[in-house]
Amino acid sequence: MSIDEFGLGDWWPRPDQAAAGGLDHPPPDQWPMLAAKWLAAGFDSPQLRQLAAFRAGDGAALMHVLDLMPEALRSIGFDPAPADAEFTARCQRALNVVQHDLDITGYSQYRMRALIGRGWPATVFPTLPDGSYWSGSQGMSRELDGPLLLFSAAGSVSATLKEVHEIEWPVCAVHGGHSENIWDGEDPVDLISDVAWWLCTTAGHALAPVGQLTARLAQTP
Repeated sequence: MSIDEFGLGDWWPRPDQAAAGGLDHPPPDQWPMLAAKWLAAGFDSPQLRQLAAFRAGDGAALMHVLDLMPEALRSIGFDPAPADAEFTARCQRALNVVQHDLDITGYSQYRMRALIGRGWPATVFPTLPDGSYWSGSQGMSRELDGPLLLFSAAGSVSATLKEVHEIEWPVCAVHGGHSENIWDGEDPVDLISDVAWWLCTTAGHALAPVGQLTARLAQTP
């Protein structure tokens, strides 16, 4: 891929592509150069000019760039909200499957809500009722769907409970968890024959497909 005068490669998203999710690829520090591309292509607005004026590599301006890009897109007629809403709704459906397992094992107070983060690439994180979430988890990205999305949702929920509330979940009813150090043991979820499964983090055996956990298989509070 060749690099042009703006520091971008041969392919760069048009405004309509950016509003539909194309900004998941060029990192935010390249967005001002992308805005300059759009200005050169004939799009124009005060917000777009403001975005293009930021200097690439200015870490202090990065949060302003993240906030300004949606405004700049809307100002030239391309609203990213529908694409973001569809993405978030898709992730929420995966979280609802995981929520069944939380509910059935006695953790129904932790209602997981899909929240799109501000970083790059665009990532949705499971968010707790008090608004807290763990941005260090893998989260859910746009390219994921089906079993991979459910696998990511399950792992993110488990990681969020561990990091925010220091709760190890789920815990095998037979082999138990790691009371002295909940960060020990195997990963709690895996893909087995293209199906997301919960695993016993102590012995490593499969517990149940995600969404089919029971109080007999996993410990309850």
